[in-house]
Amino acid sequence: MIDFGEHLPEKKALDLTPMIDVVFLLLIFFLITSIFSRPSLPLDLPEAETAQMAGEPDVSVAVKLDGTISLNGRGIALAELYPALHAIYQGKQQRGISLVSDRGVPFGRVVEVMDQAKKAGADSISVLADQKK
Repeated sequence: MIDFGEHLPEKKALDLTPMIDVVFLLLIFFLITSIFSRPSLPLDLPEAETAQMAGEPDVSVAVKLDGTISLNGRGIALAELYPALHAIYQGKQQRGISLVSDRGVPFGRVVEVMDQAKKAGADSISVLADQKK
């Protein structure tokens, strides 16, 4: 007679190796293509060769290396810069500003100050630099 005994089906194991490979490749791809943190643009501000200002503006803004801002020699927060400049520019025809910053200041901070000055009504911004030696 033919033996028709119970045959248990063979257990088939699922091979996870290709899936793990794909997961690691995706992980590497996202790690390489993602931007972790860019606090500022890596720019070295240029030095001026022969720049002369036409006239001294009434407003002088300085950005220090630690990020603090001073308006006409007095410390001020970035949020207070717009109202202060707006009050200075009331009724004036010439709305110039001279902006000076330390060499190591992140350029993004300088742009924030320029944006506040432009919002307040500055029509010209003179960026001061060291003379070339």
